[in-house]
Amino acid sequence: MEINEAFGVDINSAFGDWNLTTALAELDMQHFEVISSNEEYPVQRFYDVGALVYYLKAVPWQVPNFTTQMYEQELYAIHEKIQADGYFDVIEHRFMMRLRVK
Repeated sequence: MEINEAFGVDINSAFGDWNLTTALAELDMQHFEVISSNEEYPVQRFYDVGALVYYLKAVPWQVPNFTTQMYEQELYAIHEKIQADGYFDVIEHRFMMRLRVK
């Protein structure tokens, strides 16, 4: 979310309601039994802009059509934050489920 805010890009609406509760409800309708599940919000820390650029190239749905030229000013602002604070933190949303067919 902080990445999208930093780049002035809306969060992809396809993922807006994607969370553990929604996933479990969909899987229940498909006749899966939940053995265990967990949802976390870990911090991902970037220590340089190059690592963030690499991440955005690897995860193209985060900032669609990302190029360094298109987002030069935003990258520079993040670079300045890293220079001042030593890092750029973002909160991630992750969940896991262990299931079996009913």
